[in-house]
Amino acid sequence: MGDKNKVTIYDLAQKLGTTASTVSRALQDNPRISLKTREAVKKLAREYNYIPDPIAHHLRTGRGNVLGIIVPRIDRNFFASIISAFQNVAQQSGFQIIIAASNESADDEFAALKSLILKKVDGIAISLSVNTQNAADYAGLCQSHNIPLVFFDRLPIDWQDYDTISNDNYQIGYDAVIQLHRRGCQKIGHFAGPQNQRSYIDRFRGYRKALDDLHLSSRPEWIIPGITIETGYDAAQKILAMTDRPDGIFSSGDFPAITAMDTFRKKGLIIPDDIAIIGVANEPFDAYLATPLSSVELNQQRMGEQTAKILIARVKDDDAALDTPAHTIIKHDMILRESLI
Repeated sequence: MGDKNKVTIYDLAQKLGTTASTVSRALQDNPRISLKTREAVKKLAREYNYIPDPIAHHLRTGRGNVLGIIVPRIDRNFFASIISAFQNVAQQSGFQIIIAASNESADDEFAALKSLILKKVDGIAISLSVNTQNAADYAGLCQSHNIPLVFFDRLPIDWQDYDTISNDNYQIGYDAVIQLHRRGCQKIGHFAGPQNQRSYIDRFRGYRKALDDLHLSSRPEWIIPGITIETGYDAAQKILAMTDRPDGIFSSGDFPAITAMDTFRKKGLIIPDDIAIIGVANEPFDAYLATPLSSVELNQQRMGEQTAKILIARVKDDDAALDTPAHTIIKHDMILRESLI
């Protein structure tokens, strides 16, 4: 067969007495190839340390079987879970993935997008940074290179024009306020996310609609921007300084809710009797805080799976149902703990 380090797909085919196309399909777990043949091909490929040539594959098929995914942060359980689920589906379909993080920088995000395009990935999934003002440039760039682009979780303002996978963020905001009101809260504040992103805009809209439906008033100072650990401390200090402070808080993320609770508790407030709090994301540590945090479970595993499935369908161009932009909504769940009950 020749040098094992230089073995080709044609060498494997000759050894097995079959065709190169059959070997290629077997390595991709194509169901058209019998399980017995797939196992034989993979066994021989391992024996001869065969590594597919991505350039040759790209020339043959127009695809390199590689997907890119860009997230705001890798060191968050929410995004790590999405990446894991995305990768599982991708691998089952014969794709590898390249992961990039913007670290909440629009410049780094755009650089990552361009890098993935230069690497000739077949499709890109992206959750926008908090500082991204206009995602239309991203879509235009991908379109010019014939690379499908799917937005998940954090969506652009004009989300209707693109394939999207997200939660019903309007309903999340609405449901969170309803839960606070059931607890007895009459003055409900909001830690708001950036209002240049659809998900946070919709959570704020849901918050305001629930207040209207419950005939509850709100004060401008009760709406405090920020979704980070640091902004939670600052928001809590502002609330503590108020003469008319809220008795309930809907936080657009768990992190500011956690640090706000810590600050309130250190100042002698009792949670939830003095102020009840609910966040979003249901981080793993929420249940183990001094006062366990109520939160909205976003079901990120399903989000990652659906993102991969839609992106792969776009890459393969084998789903007639995707002739128009696909908008998938992932159901959320309310996880109620001691910060609210």
